[in-house]
Amino acid sequence: MLWEIYKIMIPVFGLFIGSFANVLIWRIPRKEEWIFTPSHCPGCGKRLTYPDMVPVLSWLFLRGRCRFCSAKISARYPAVELLNGFLWLVCAYVFGPTWFLPVSLAVSTALLTLSFIDWDTSEIPDGLNLFILVVGILWNLYAFFRGEGILLRNIIGFFSVSLLFLVIAMLSNGGMGGGDIKLTAVCGLILGWQNMLVALGIASVLGMVIMLPLHIVKKRSRKTPVPFGPFLSAGIFISMCFGTKIMQTYLNLFAG
Repeated sequence: MLWEIYKIMIPVFGLFIGSFANVLIWRIPRKEEWIFTPSHCPGCGKRLTYPDMVPVLSWLFLRGRCRFCSAKISARYPAVELLNGFLWLVCAYVFGPTWFLPVSLAVSTALLTLSFIDWDTSEIPDGLNLFILVVGILWNLYAFFRGEGILLRNIIGFFSVSLLFLVIAMLSNGGMGGGDIKLTAVCGLILGWQNMLVALGIASVLGMVIMLPLHIVKKRSRKTPVPFGPFLSAGIFISMCFGTKIMQTYLNLFAG
């Protein structure tokens, strides 16, 4: 019964963490302080209060505008909050009341945050990769002392896809970003090498399906840089939650 309540509260709490993710998405690329500086309107600078910061609802009630200066507030803000709540909902149902649940929640929000930053700036902040690395180290230490036997798999995961990306970057003269290389390394430390291969496959398919039509419609050159972080993050999240099942299904089809 208690877990049933938690399953409802986790995505609700995820909405509020999504609001914090919005702060990071806005401030990190602008080199603004994000820990102690209160939330404020980017237009007029007025400090926001609780009625202005209720996830999704405040945006709806204020009709997407600042209460003080009527500046337009992007629909991205409630979208990020809803997305994070949805990611947390999926994690709650997939992992249940296990010790991996908080790991998955932390990684999910970090992936969501860096995806939007990478889409805007074509850069993945080192701080977010470092955060995932710390989460991965703590998870592996816990698993090691619990005798779960995943340490070797995860160490291989740290190097597997990241080394491949490093080779691609070297051969293509920067065709693969350093942030992507670091992201695959730190996430490999959590997912292991098998799931990272699944993540890479999903990311590649998503990248082609989504970006190819955009290149055609907008008549972009093949040399136009494409931020791969959002697709990589999507692949990592899907693989983190369903990678084992996807791999097993693929092997069953291949064996059949």
